[in-house]
Amino acid sequence: MRDPYEVLGLAPGASTDEIKLAYKKLAQKYSADNYAGSPLEATAKERLAEIDTAFDQLMGQIRTGGATAGSSAGQTAGAGTAYADIRTMINEGRADEAMSRLSAMPGADTDGEWNFLYGSALYYKGWLADAVRYFEKAVSLAPGNQEYQAAYNRLRNSANGNVAGNPYGGYQPTAAGCNCCDMCTALMCMDMCCGCGRGC
Repeated sequence: MRDPYEVLGLAPGASTDEIKLAYKKLAQKYSADNYAGSPLEATAKERLAEIDTAFDQLMGQIRTGGATAGSSAGQTAGAGTAYADIRTMINEGRADEAMSRLSAMPGADTDGEWNFLYGSALYYKGWLADAVRYFEKAVSLAPGNQEYQAAYNRLRNSANGNVAGNPYGGYQPTAAGCNCCDMCTALMCMDMCCGCGRGC
């Protein structure tokens, strides 16, 4: 199948609204009502099916941070069917099962698709810092893959990891915030204030 962005006439990484708008326009254009009884009826039906599939793929990618039901160019020989099954698991929200299956594939972590899918499962679970590392490796292993690149760019460029589907709302445990030094400083300030309040 053709690249879903190409089918919908969009650039890779298009927003959800752009995808929905493009789909709506094309679905109206190739609606069966417009071609009923026409010599182009069969062609329009095929085109509409292609548009539907492309839309479903891209919406699945958005829901899972890059994973789609289709097959990608980074697949290793013999792993294609397994990867397709794992993509389905992620799309269905079975991220733990997908990660378990991926972990059981020895040596596969040197494959772009493996890294992309593992990152997608991590993304689904809300582990964004880990997900972006796997997306980055997928891109380095398969630099020509637009799906991997779009997922990596979207996650990397999202402010504080606060992206759609993140159940933790962008909370980053390693970000600046309350730590031991902050607490000690606060206690010292309180001690000084209390001392001054007694007339020092």
